[in-house]
Amino acid sequence: MTLIRGGLMGRIANIAEKAGVSAKTVSRFLNGHPNVSTRTRRRIESAIGDLRYGLPAGDALSTTRTNRGIGVFFGDPTGGYQVSLYGQRVSARSQVDKVVLVPPLSDSFEIHRVLNARGVRYVLISASRPVSGAPAIAVDDRLAALEMTRHLIGLGHERIGFLAGRQGHVATLLRRQGFEEAYAVAGLPSPDTTLIRPADFSFQAALVEARTLLERPDRPTAIFASNDEMAAAVLVVANDMGLSVPRDLSVAGFDDVPNSRTLWPALTTVSQSYELIAELAVAQLCHEGGRDASGA
Repeated sequence: MTLIRGGLMGRIANIAEKAGVSAKTVSRFLNGHPNVSTRTRRRIESAIGDLRYGLPAGDALSTTRTNRGIGVFFGDPTGGYQVSLYGQRVSARSQVDKVVLVPPLSDSFEIHRVLNARGVRYVLISASRPVSGAPAIAVDDRLAALEMTRHLIGLGHERIGFLAGRQGHVATLLRRQGFEEAYAVAGLPSPDTTLIRPADFSFQAALVEARTLLERPDRPTAIFASNDEMAAAVLVVANDMGLSVPRDLSVAGFDDVPNSRTLWPALTTVSQSYELIAELAVAQLCHEGGRDASGA
């Protein structure tokens, strides 16, 4: 998994490379996690000094922490009253002055408005579109899709079906770009656009589109789904049609969600480190403050 670089994220990657440790270890150091050895701490502190970054060394966040906490908002507010309740919860819990917004709340402009009005700093995880002034954490969807498609091409597949995600979502665009770019990198003609189907990140939509692809006389020899839920639908349709995976059809997904590990045959998928994403979001809030009411 490749995280978007820039801001604190890019600095963490640079520190990790300089110190010879993982980005996850640097994030733990920055968050004051106790399970970082003294030797590793010294290497990270040295790397920070060599790179001349203004990140706190020594006890990591001990000089910058406040006594207030970080909240996590999740769910799917479908009514204005629910948005209002989120704001009231923040006001009632005065110890929370920073918030991590996960999908779909990371795309809720109403939630952003409420938090801004209350001066609450926040960071977005996997938002579908950029929000001016708001830090965001996400994977490099284009590169991850490119690498998975190259893997399928390396197995000998050239007719690859692609199940795209929700229209208008930035991940949908980037994953398709990566898919198409892989053909150019491999020196192949552009992929057959009739094999690219919109499936809305949905299991039900993917059932329909997978069957459309697999009932073709010139059906694809592999299908790359833009998330694991859609990949699961492909496996269901393939089994229903008597196709053996991977003998008759290769299937790939994206996300590596826990439920995907229960699928049979085992699913090849792009793995996202949700733990690391969460740690980086916390580090972003602690060091750069996130977005506040002034847009800073």
